[in-house]
Amino acid sequence: ATLCLQAFLQMCNLPIRVICRANAEYMSPSGKLPFIHVGNQVVSELGPIVQFVKAKGHSLSDGLDEVQKAEMKAYMELVNNMLLTAELYLQWCDDVTVEEITHPRYGSPYPWPLNRILSYQKQWEVRRKMKAIGWAGKTLEQVLEDVDQCCHALSQRLGTQPYFFNKQPTELDALVFGHLFTILTTQLITDELSEKVKNYSNLTAFCRRIEQQYFEGQEKDSSTIAARSSKRPLLK
Repeated sequence: ATLCLQAFLQMCNLPIRVICRANAEYMSPSGKLPFIHVGNQVVSELGPIVQFVKAKGHSLSDGLDEVQKAEMKAYMELVNNMLLTAELYLQWCDDVTVEEITHPRYGSPYPWPLNRILSYQKQWEVRRKMKAIGWAGKTLEQVLEDVDQCCHALSQRLGTQPYFFNKQPTELDALVFGHLFTILTTQLITDELSEKVKNYSNLTAFCRRIEQQYFEGQEKDSSTIAARSSKRPLLK
């Protein structure tokens, strides 16, 4: 979600400085990431941030008609309901991934035993959410199939266009890029999740295009994002 926000603000041509904090979740008003600090205001989560930025006169979707806006929102819901949930499932519900990657990664900023306590607390929260939305009983194969169906729908909508709507990016492009790029570049026990995305060449090309246009060389420009929220290898 943080990368989605970075992409969105870059597309709006708005400057942002990323500061990494171990307790970022606890600094957020809603307890969720991402959040921005603008003057004396703090706004959390992508949807409210998009509305906040729009109120300040910056919007990526003003050029869309009402039908296109409704379609854009539907695809954004698809991404949030499928890709984001699948990422959380892989990270917190696959037992091998949890023990070998997620717990060490999530707890790394904290000393023992706080690192384990906070990791188990986060795992409990995610698994409670999975149970509430009916994902707790899903197998890994079913989750991967859901991801494939989502990627197929996105690939069909994108086609050969540079962006999902017209020739300019919208909030949907920022959201899709953030999640697909994260899936493609985050190390997990299995590569099955990233392989589902790689099956759609227009989606991987889409990620490369946005990375090159909005992120590469950004460290040289102090008016844009100073650094990514984490060190991810460039897409090849």
